Amino acid sequence: MNESDRELEEIRRKKLEELERKSGGKKAIDKPIQVTDRTFDQVIKTHPAVAIDFWSEWCPPCRFIAPIIEVLAKDYSGKVIFGKLNVDENLAIARRHGITSIPTLLFFKDGKLAGRIIGAVPREHIERELTKIIG
Repeated sequence: MNESDRELEEIRRKKLEELERKSGGKKAIDKPIQVTDRTFDQVIKTHPAVAIDFWSEWCPPCRFIAPIIEVLAKDYSGKVIFGKLNVDENLAIARRHGITSIPTLLFFKDGKLAGRIIGAVPREHIERELTKIIG
């Protein structure tokens, strides 16, 4: 690890500590949470930056993207909440947002839809959308 990498890691560590202090000492969420028709609105209104993965168990592209979502949830812990909504079990929210293909990722900033990605895409593509909502 070179000096620049060490400096960046130290900045990241301090930022995470600051976020934990601001959240009352609660540990930041570092894995995707399960989202349902009943909890969806609360999740997007409670957290300033949210990414929801609309998926299904039978969907191979959904299984392809799942590990990417897991890693991003860890890497963006304290900045973005990642959620997973199974479209087979939660039709109302999928219909409300016009989900006709999966996987679909919806990005919310301050409770408002801020971006959408349809299909299994590389991590870098998802991160470009994330930077739009978290700066």
